[in-house]
Amino acid sequence: MKKLINTLFVTFGLLASVSTFAQNSSDDTELTVNIGESYSIEVNQATVAIDMNLPSHFTGGNESGVQDNHVKVTASGAYYVEAKTSGATFNGPSGTSTLDVSNVELVLTDGGDLSGNQSTLSNINSQATNLALSVTEQEVVNVDGGDLNRGFDVNYLIPAANASNFLNQANGNYTTTVTYTIVPN
Repeated sequence: MKKLINTLFVTFGLLASVSTFAQNSSDDTELTVNIGESYSIEVNQATVAIDMNLPSHFTGGNESGVQDNHVKVTASGAYYVEAKTSGATFNGPSGTSTLDVSNVELVLTDGGDLSGNQSTLSNINSQATNLALSVTEQEVVNVDGGDLNRGFDVNYLIPAANASNFLNQANGNYTTTVTYTIVPN
């Protein structure tokens, strides 16, 4: 019996001590958010054409028409976009031509928010208007902050002053590749 009482005493003592130590406990963790630079650019129309096939085109020039959201940008911070051509002259129907790419100008305008979230867009510091194409990288837009899916409309045009340079060229397609590059600012 004494053994049973001692066992009960020890058991109750253990239970009492367990309940004494069964208290709430907590610990902490440190959460880190790693923010890095993220910049992307996309050209939406893979091919753009300017027709030079009417007498009025050779006197008054012509244009591609506005390419809506031709360049789409996502940037985590301030940025600028550069454009350059693949060569100083167009590739003609039978290879390299003497027709200079600078006869074509680029006009870029803000196409706005493409995210569908009505995002607040960053301020445009500068943008290209009637910038002659070149094999050298040229800044076409400069923006003071990050943007999510911002579009830029582009119109390629041959101004009247350059239209006569397209006279006496062989019939056919004259091509160059325009490369757009986004650069953190």
